[in-house]
Amino acid sequence: MFSLRLLFSLLMLLGIVLTVTFSSILSSRDAMHELEELFDAQMVQTAKMLEQFYVNQLTEAQFEQLVKRPILFHVADSSVETFAQQANPITLSYEHKLSFQLLSNTGQLLAYSDSSGEETLTHFTQGYESRMIGGDLWHVYSLFSAPHQVWIVTAQRDDVRRELVSLIVRNTWHSPLIITPIMMCIMLLLTYYLFKPLKLLARHLDKRPAHDLTPISFKLPSELASMQKALNSYFLRIADTMMRERRFSADAAHELKTPLAIIKLHSDGLADVLLTQSQDVQQSTLPYIDAIGAGVNRINHTVEQLLLLSRVDAISALNRSECQLQHIIDNVINQLLPIVADYEWQINIPPQMTVNADPFYLELVLKNIIENACKYSPVESLITINAFKHEPFTLIEVIDQGCGMSAEEIVLAKNRFYRADETTSQGAGLGLSICQHIVSLHHGELTVSSVAPRGLKVSIQL
Repeated sequence: MFSLRLLFSLLMLLGIVLTVTFSSILSSRDAMHELEELFDAQMVQTAKMLEQFYVNQLTEAQFEQLVKRPILFHVADSSVETFAQQANPITLSYEHKLSFQLLSNTGQLLAYSDSSGEETLTHFTQGYESRMIGGDLWHVYSLFSAPHQVWIVTAQRDDVRRELVSLIVRNTWHSPLIITPIMMCIMLLLTYYLFKPLKLLARHLDKRPAHDLTPISFKLPSELASMQKALNSYFLRIADTMMRERRFSADAAHELKTPLAIIKLHSDGLADVLLTQSQDVQQSTLPYIDAIGAGVNRINHTVEQLLLLSRVDAISALNRSECQLQHIIDNVINQLLPIVADYEWQINIPPQMTVNADPFYLELVLKNIIENACKYSPVESLITINAFKHEPFTLIEVIDQGCGMSAEEIVLAKNRFYRADETTSQGAGLGLSICQHIVSLHHGELTVSSVAPRGLKVSIQL
């Protein structure tokens, strides 16, 4: 089962990561493009300034003098190599990475800076180009001043540009790397609060008793209003169906009681009449009378169970009190005396042990469980009744040595009208269902489990 909250958070995080990555890539590409244009413009501006303020002021004599002895512009040595290092107005961080040259139209040096040496930077073609000089890549701009027949060349080392681009790209990626975990934490908190109503609804439904089919009334966000409405409609339909089922069961049971009593009465009367007949007539007829009586007793038991189920379903409150457990067990044994006499009993109940329960309904539960233990156990087998006090609970166990139940049968055992073996099982399959309902009204738990090597254990925790 996947987590909707986790899936939503991961999708949001993926969207943020993809968005940030895409925008960072675009920003880096735009930054590189803009830097290239900025530095290229700077070289053009430097070349035009040299033409304006230096070349245009040259006289013919000065020009001839420069041809004979070029002027060297010295750039002060500096240990500052990168923008990250501390620089000052005298030793700029990248001054020695810039260069310029003035050349005659025949290629003779007139003036130059010593950052690139005396090697000619240009191929005497106006515009931009890149050259390897002294093992370094230089970006070069060449401008030809036609009035003075002078080439003005400005140059810039490539690592100046690369360093600035790397700084911008680094800053572009650093922020997302810091912000993304923070955003993830914020999203987890937001999804926790956004999905909190769902958790509250799930907790409410999980704690709600099985018989509680009242509509959900607490306030939910508008997005969950439709689900709340659907659940309430579902509860009402189930409640209506269960009400009709209970009414039918109760009505059918009441309607059957009178015909069953009449059949039983006439069956007993017929048996009395047959006693006056001959032995042959009695032997041929009494088995049928006995079969009628057994069938009536079985149907009558089912009717009583249906009436009891109807009565239990209608319970709104229990009359709970501290009652003696041993006294309740004795009452049950006395009621079942005709059948319990055929079995061995081991009853382990501490003296004076009390349990907080409705004595009438607890007796009814124990009677059903003990009767089932006798019904499905071999004659003269051992049936054990244990009781333990585990504060704040009381545990009652009934253990038999019968045929037991499979894991699949145990899962279905407490369902109404379920019988493990339809051909041999007696009753209507309502006993454990009634017991389960009564125990749940006590806010307790009824569990059924197999016992090795054979047998069944029914536990009641109150």
